Amino acid sequence: MTEGEGRRYDAFEEMYEKEYDGIRRYMGRMILNDQGAAEDLTQEVFFVAYQKWEEVKAHPNPSGFLMKVAKNKLKKWYEKQHRLCVDEADAVERIARSRTGKREEDAFEMVDFYSSVENILSGRELNILRCYYEYGYTSSELSGSMGISESCFKVRVQRMKQKLRQSMTVLSFWIIVFWRTLF
Repeated sequence: MTEGEGRRYDAFEEMYEKEYDGIRRYMGRMILNDQGAAEDLTQEVFFVAYQKWEEVKAHPNPSGFLMKVAKNKLKKWYEKQHRLCVDEADAVERIARSRTGKREEDAFEMVDFYSSVENILSGRELNILRCYYEYGYTSSELSGSMGISESCFKVRVQRMKQKLRQSMTVLSFWIIVFWRTLF
C-alpha cells in the first residue's frame, strides 16, 4: 500500500491541512522561478478537490487524486506559458510537432527525433520509455518482465529522464551559443 492509499478524510478541511504542504512543495519544485504561480496552482488543485469533494471523499487514494489534478494543472499552466513540461508523457510528440510547426505528427520528424534520442539513451532504454509512456504499460508490468522491483524500475525511469533532460540542456546551451555567433 502506497502512502496516502487507504487514508480517508471526513472533512475537506482535514484533507486540506494534511495534504496542502505536499502539493505546495510539488508545485514549487515544478515551477522554480514563480512561487506566486505555484501557490495559485496549489489553490486551484484544492478548489477542484472542493468541487468534487464527494468523489474525493470516496476515492481510495485522495493524495493520488490531488497529485493527478496537480499534474494536469501544471500541464495547462505550461501550455499557457508556451513552455514544455518535460515531465509530460507526450513530450516527444509535442517537440516533433513544434519543430515542424504542424498540429499533426510528422513521421519523418519523429524518426529524426527518435534517432537523436537514441544517441543519448540505449535502444533498450528507449524501448522501456516507449512501453511505459507511449504504449501504456504499467510500472508493475514492466518491472515484472524485467525481473526487478517496481521501485527499482521507477528509479531507472527517473534516471533515463534525467539523462534526457541533461542532454537537452546541453544541446539548448550549444544552440544558443551557435545562434549568438551567427548574429
